[in-house]
Amino acid sequence: MRLAFLSIGRHIHTERWIRWFADQGHDCHLLTVQPGDVPGVTVHDIRRGAGPKPLRYAASLVAVRGLLRRLRPDLLNTHFLTGYGYWGRFSGFHPNVLTVWGDDVYVTPFESAVKNRLARAALRGCDALTGDSADILAVAATLGADPARSFRVLWGVDFDVFRPGAEPDWRAARGFAPDDLVFFSPRSYTQPYYNIDIVIAAASRVAAEQPRARFLFSGYEGDPAPFAALVRQAGLEGRAVVAGRLPHDEFAVALRACDAFISVPSVDATAVSLLEALATARPAIVSSLASAREWVQDGVSGLVVPPRDVAALAAAMLRLAGDGALRRGLGDGALAVARRHAGFAGNMRLVDAVFAHLLTGAPWPADASLAVLRRPEAGRP
Repeated sequence: MRLAFLSIGRHIHTERWIRWFADQGHDCHLLTVQPGDVPGVTVHDIRRGAGPKPLRYAASLVAVRGLLRRLRPDLLNTHFLTGYGYWGRFSGFHPNVLTVWGDDVYVTPFESAVKNRLARAALRGCDALTGDSADILAVAATLGADPARSFRVLWGVDFDVFRPGAEPDWRAARGFAPDDLVFFSPRSYTQPYYNIDIVIAAASRVAAEQPRARFLFSGYEGDPAPFAALVRQAGLEGRAVVAGRLPHDEFAVALRACDAFISVPSVDATAVSLLEALATARPAIVSSLASAREWVQDGVSGLVVPPRDVAALAAAMLRLAGDGALRRGLGDGALAVARRHAGFAGNMRLVDAVFAHLLTGAPWPADASLAVLRRPEAGRP
């Protein structure tokens, strides 16, 4: 089977997703404006034109249409509602499965009337929709997506890589002592809604009360320098490490080397890093977003706090720091959730079943029922 993918290039989500299909023996083609080598996949650069963004978008759309006519794939899988989703919709190609990621649903469609219309057109025009939480599918439904053709598919975790354990050497190499309590915040440095400033402010309060507390910050995108400055201003020098991007395998080591995971954004779909933390049996502190509460039950598999609440986050961190039995119990609960829902191969087989329905008429996967969940409020969270 020949499959075409419109997606963000040089991104681990894109590469893991497409390589799974390539490993099944399919002829896979990636159309992207961020070209880079993907083993087993033919990559096509769709960058075209110059000048204002609308003109470049239009020129790239012409390139997409031409490539799809030449490649004649059996199916198009478009990733990310913004930009790529527009190209997928206006390419006119079917069947087209749209995969949404996060702020492309939660944020961008509410920035302007034009973006809202484009988002609605892309969501109405796809033949099936996948997203990594029931919440993001429910928001997509308010924008016109068909719940009966919507499926919760997680990016998934490789349990051979992300597993429980300890990493004393890695921990020591970063200056953490065996009896330190290390809190790990690994969210992107690029967007303010990840609330890393709030984590730093809470860490300062925790450090004042808990001498064993230490902190690790690692952003998978963006510049760590502004956050290193915030760490210094908060008086955390010598007690915090501010790192840049960690390679995927090393990220698993870092999770095992730490004692707790923190992810408290104001806007988010299901964070892959959260699922990976659960799979390493690390207790998580998460913000009270519906997409996080799908996986973390307060007091069972983690602790839940309101976004941008320094006092609540500091209190949760101190609670974990002071109670080893709680950390172990929440870690056990986290691991059970991950093992039940977050396996990479199982989620990719669900995508394969969606493709099979569109191409052969096989039954829809049963997970479509997840999308009938409705948020109490319509539109922007």
